[in-house]
Amino acid sequence: MRRLIIVAAAVVALVATASSTAVAPGPPVTDPNEIINLPAGYTYTVLSTACEDEVTSTESGATFDMPEDFDANILFNAGTEYWLLNHHELTQPRPGDFQGDADKCFVPEQSPVDDGDSDGYGSISRLVLAKDGTTVLRRELITTGLHDLCAAGETPWKTFLANEEFPFIEDPELRSGWVWEIDPATGAEKRLTGMGRFSHEQEAYAANGSWYLTDDRGDARFLYKFVPDRRRDLTKGRLYGLAFNKATMTGRWIGPLNPFDPDTDMRGRGFQPSVWGFVKIEGIVGAAGSAGIGGSSLTMTESSAGGDPGRVWKFTQLGGDTIRGEVLVEGDFAQLSRPDNLRYNDAGDLFIMEDHSSGDFTGHTETGGKNDIWVLPRGSQGAANLILFATLPHRFEPTGPWFSNDNQILYLSIQADPPLHSRVIAITREGGNFNQPYDH
Repeated sequence: MRRLIIVAAAVVALVATASSTAVAPGPPVTDPNEIINLPAGYTYTVLSTACEDEVTSTESGATFDMPEDFDANILFNAGTEYWLLNHHELTQPRPGDFQGDADKCFVPEQSPVDDGDSDGYGSISRLVLAKDGTTVLRRELITTGLHDLCAAGETPWKTFLANEEFPFIEDPELRSGWVWEIDPATGAEKRLTGMGRFSHEQEAYAANGSWYLTDDRGDARFLYKFVPDRRRDLTKGRLYGLAFNKATMTGRWIGPLNPFDPDTDMRGRGFQPSVWGFVKIEGIVGAAGSAGIGGSSLTMTESSAGGDPGRVWKFTQLGGDTIRGEVLVEGDFAQLSRPDNLRYNDAGDLFIMEDHSSGDFTGHTETGGKNDIWVLPRGSQGAANLILFATLPHRFEPTGPWFSNDNQILYLSIQADPPLHSRVIAITREGGNFNQPYDH
């Protein structure tokens, strides 16, 4: 998700009932607060602002400035309140490694018992919300010491999966580049070694019991499948890489692979990612409801590079040794490019968020120098059916879209470059929810 120069933005949603045809919203209206431009009838509430809000560590009891670079959001029902878990995409500056986060707000490692983690700047915050879903009761930090946390996943048993993107360059102990399972109540962390060590962007769970994982290193890489030995224990299992043939639009699974270096294992078996893989693969979700858990198909973004604006893929036939793919939508730099985060609403509309680099903004003036949010209405394919839903000022990046359980709220993060700060916001629609047709 992150590129070498982070560009920021934000995100929103669209709706439709199972029996109605979605109607395009009006054009985005300029936001006087310069956070996100939404269509008329949509409003947002800021839940947290990095560096300005205070957050209390449940590990030490100390109070800190809220860390920068909010990313993934997942909402958990905690009885009398909601917990909105969000993690922070921060890299600890080290000699010879990425230095772009050196001056950002962060919280250092707090727990003395977490020696097995990455010892990085990545942390997980918990916004405790009242039952209205927008009133913030507390801001807490429940896990620290992870690394460069990107998109997240939710398990069917209601735990949080945090993804470490771009492992440390110098990491002889292999402490970075993993997926971590987090208990949303306690913050306890568990390293999921079986899911492999690589540049994790996101994972999605399918009805066949397997997990599918994207590798967002920034060049051509593979899509992976993890088959756990036991359903609710994701520490051990078999990891496979997809050798995808774009001529036949089918792929086959190779492996089991060495989880400590699956990319090298695939190459050693004769599969070069430039031929058999995808270029900068990002978000991946199932199509079943807002959580996308247990679907029979997968939707994945390929952000691509250079003059290729990228595309959105849909994969089916997940149950066997082969998988079938098709391009769901492919735009150009004036309409849907660098697709990254994505999320279905319960009606099946697909929300697609852009993430351009600074080079895109200067080299492709068609982008307008901004990131956009597009919606592909349910049951449709192709760029001709895309609806522009939101635009982001200041080159903000939209990340971590997540719908509330009753479809009344869309939560999302907005990443910003200094001196501006990142935010988590909650978007609502006047007189309706996110599963109703739009009004002009």
